Amino acid sequence: MKLQSLNCPNCGSPLKTQGNMQICESCGSSFKIDYDDSDVAYERLSKEDELAKQRFEHEKEMLETEYRLKEEARIKQAKYEKSEQRKKKAAGSVKALIVYLLFFGFWFGIGFVVYKVIKGESAFKFDKLQEMVETTTETTVSPYLLVTPSDIEADSEFMDNAIASVYSSVHSSRDGKTVTSWEDNLEYFTMVGEPEIYDCYLLTSEGENRLVFLVAITYLNNNDEDDYRVVYDALYLRNITFGITLATKDKLVCDYSVRDERGEGATDWAWIAATDSDQLYRSAILGMTDFENAKVNLPEIKDVPVETVEETEAEDDYEEE
Repeated sequence: MKLQSLNCPNCGSPLKTQGNMQICESCGSSFKIDYDDSDVAYERLSKEDELAKQRFEHEKEMLETEYRLKEEARIKQAKYEKSEQRKKKAAGSVKALIVYLLFFGFWFGIGFVVYKVIKGESAFKFDKLQEMVETTTETTVSPYLLVTPSDIEADSEFMDNAIASVYSSVHSSRDGKTVTSWEDNLEYFTMVGEPEIYDCYLLTSEGENRLVFLVAITYLNNNDEDDYRVVYDALYLRNITFGITLATKDKLVCDYSVRDERGEGATDWAWIAATDSDQLYRSAILGMTDFENAKVNLPEIKDVPVETVEETEAEDDYEEE
């Protein structure tokens, strides 16, 4: 483009651009702007660049929409599967309760008749069985309702095994596995140290007991040794009752199979955990409206090799010296 004076050559007043013309407002003279080939090429390149940007934005929007739809479908499927699992658990609990009642009733009836015949006494006493079955009426007390937080706190062997199961479950599901944090520009994290069990609750209903452990898990950014993230998970053992044999009638039993229960609205799908401990409590404890909840005091956790990253780095520095 050739540079030309922006003042009127006739009167010296400033020129005003109108389209491809320069107009003098003082004397009314007009001048045509002289475009050359380089100006035309520049304008063409500018339009092509703008079209390329528009195509990029369109493709980006399409990809984001596709990803969002896939995530919504995955979350919907996960909720459906979770609902189906709960239905199966409820049906299994009812069947287990019926089996327990039939088993207790059968052996109680035989024992009562034999005892009456041999001893000729009017009452049959059996500590835990008498608590579970009301012999004065036909009403049956659920064995799950008999378990209290005090029973769990008093049974140190049961609690030690429960805590060991929780630690084992966290390690088996998270050790060596990388978490991708989409909110932080694809940063990658791995679990470090031991998980921390910071709270425990007994959830009781007529068909099932759950012992829920609230666990804090620390992650470290693989690309930034100073970037730590703490997330929270709710893990539980179910079907906790007193044993039915003479050897276990005063002891708590369960299958020690650990499951997770974060509740609706508390799950962050990147971390597979909650990022807010208060929201996890509301969802996993208060949100379980089919259960009564009661806090269980945790014992002093022993022989757990808790090791922080800072301690490990300090030991490495000492060895290098």
